[in-house]
Amino acid sequence: MIGVQITKKLRDFTLEVAFGLEDTGCVALIGPTGCGKSMTLRCIAGLERPDVGRVEFAGRTLFDSANAVDEPPERRRVGFVFQDYALFPHMTVLENVSYGARALGHSRSAAHRAARDAMALLGIGDLERQRPDRISGGQRQRTALARAVASQAEVLLLDEPMAALDTRTRRRVRFELRSLFRRIRIPSVIVTHDPEDALTLGDLICVLHEGRILQAGTRRELLWRPRSRFLAEFMGLNLLHGRARPISEHLSEVECGGQRFVATGRVDAPACLTVKPSDVWIGREAPGHAGNRVEGTVAGLTYVGQAVRVTVEGAVALHAEVDLDEAEQMQLEPGQTVWASFAPERATCYEETDGWLNSPSSKLRSTSARSSSRDSVWRHSGG
Repeated sequence: MIGVQITKKLRDFTLEVAFGLEDTGCVALIGPTGCGKSMTLRCIAGLERPDVGRVEFAGRTLFDSANAVDEPPERRRVGFVFQDYALFPHMTVLENVSYGARALGHSRSAAHRAARDAMALLGIGDLERQRPDRISGGQRQRTALARAVASQAEVLLLDEPMAALDTRTRRRVRFELRSLFRRIRIPSVIVTHDPEDALTLGDLICVLHEGRILQAGTRRELLWRPRSRFLAEFMGLNLLHGRARPISEHLSEVECGGQRFVATGRVDAPACLTVKPSDVWIGREAPGHAGNRVEGTVAGLTYVGQAVRVTVEGAVALHAEVDLDEAEQMQLEPGQTVWASFAPERATCYEETDGWLNSPSSKLRSTSARSSSRDSVWRHSGG
């Protein structure tokens, strides 16, 4: 279990975050550069001191401003994986991995046993005599993770652990990390600016902006029920703005760009329609149905692993995500005329007020969306 509720005044804003996991699992802190993600991690580790608040995990209170509790970093049993991995260049992989256990006072032989067990778990057992400059970026990352595991950490903190990896390695390491988290059963907190990292790794995803958690929840909750325009845009959703009117008990029609689109949710106000790129269909011919379709030109192609993100500009702009094979079969190229469409049940209509998206199903209001983040995530059941 991990629980964090801290406030710290910074130069440009006040960091004020709260989140928690009742069980083992991974908390993903995501947001743009400079929003307070890494500072939150440093406060948990004891490298920075919050002004007020509380940090606890595994039944131990590490920081409590009200009761003058502030455990030093070396007594917090935290495994911190820095962005640059912080490996000692003059030490072998085995020496690097065993360093944490040795610093805790374990004998050399005991530290080496723990290190070899962790290295076997991470799949780097054959690298123990290598030095960091002789191994790949992915192997250096696993060395840093093995060091944290070997030191018997009660929580793992990872600060942008994939920032230095190339795209291909990054994809593989995401799934390796997810598998590792499930095997070692240690609560983890990872900082990233990449939505794919957060959606792949996070059991609880907290989206930060200027020191505050705008929204926290599971990947499904954030993709299907974003509470703000900022969050929807940051997570890569399509947003169409217009005037909505209800056409049935559960559907609304949104007028945007001179066209009308149907989505779930009953709204009679200025609105925002959201739909995931993976739910947008692309074709060279017009779809058989008349609704929710746009004729336009391919404005851009972005290759993401085995998928291609296609930007279509017409009466409105839509982003679609299609399989690489499908994109090659259609021979998609910038400037081509294509059709984009989506099913009404895959889109959601929100009443929009000052950038906050108010869900008609849950009746969230802009004021409650701002204030509820602290209380709603202090306790969350992890996976």
